Amino acid sequence: MTHSKRLLIALMAAPVFLSAAATSVQPKPEKPCEQGCPFWNMEEMENFFNRPFPRMNGMYSASSMKESDKAYLISIDLPGMDKKDISIETSGNRLIISGERKEESENKEGSKKSYRQFNQSFSLPDDANLEAITATSTNGVLKITVPKTGGKKASKKIEIK
Repeated sequence: MTHSKRLLIALMAAPVFLSAAATSVQPKPEKPCEQGCPFWNMEEMENFFNRPFPRMNGMYSASSMKESDKAYLISIDLPGMDKKDISIETSGNRLIISGERKEESENKEGSKKSYRQFNQSFSLPDDANLEAITATSTNGVLKITVPKTGGKKASKKIEIK
């Protein structure tokens, strides 16, 4: 084990106490530590934690699931996504919605490529009729209807002995 890895492990195991001064933004040194420097791994870790959110190609969509007498209604906001970009499938009692969209555009400054993807899943109750699920997409809103089978599950109170 290298010295820098031992130092990193020791620092990660040490308790951390934060103060207002410790959480302020510190100026970066003129020349950052380069790979091979004993503190390079620590600087990489600091850079990771200083980002508010990890950089991902994913997107997060507002969604809701409501229940009516005859069905479960799922609504997901997917602005800019066409129905050809979206996949809906079931696996066991899980409803899995995923999609991806690749865009390319060109202007005076050059070309721009973007890639967005999402994956959301919902646990469906036992009375969900997986064979009769329907979906529509209108104005960037995906609406999924999962009918109920109509059969009520038997319930039983268990006596504790």
